[in-house]
Amino acid sequence: MWLLYLLVPALFCRAGGSIPIPQKLFGEVTSPLFPKPYPNNFETTTVITVPTGYRVKLVFQQFDLEPSEGCFYDYVKISADKKSLGRFCGQLGSPLGNPPGKKEFMSQGNKMLLTFHTDFSNEENGTIMFYKGFLAYYQAVGLW
Repeated sequence: MWLLYLLVPALFCRAGGSIPIPQKLFGEVTSPLFPKPYPNNFETTTVITVPTGYRVKLVFQQFDLEPSEGCFYDYVKISADKKSLGRFCGQLGSPLGNPPGKKEFMSQGNKMLLTFHTDFSNEENGTIMFYKGFLAYYQAVGLW
């Protein structure tokens, strides 16, 4: 029961810092609670690291974030090699936002960072909306 008191605030309060993923040749990254709606007021950075001599390839399988002009409210920001690879929000077919679709993101080095940010609410015209977040797969790709 005491573990629950530690986990609940960590899941539902603004969180900071980063989550390192152990070095593997492939894996998945999800938003918190996926496929259930993600929490409000949350930010975390996931650091994907593959073995030296490999690059990281990332593809989103599912993507459902609050859409907004310029992805200002809720977004996933991808960066690698000290460069931004983009900031994404919305859903495929949404008139607002910038969903990643099935685009493949590739690092030049062996690390990639995913920053997931949510604002204080998910409302549209006074209606509370429930967005599922994202599911992405990554794999190590050889440099040769």
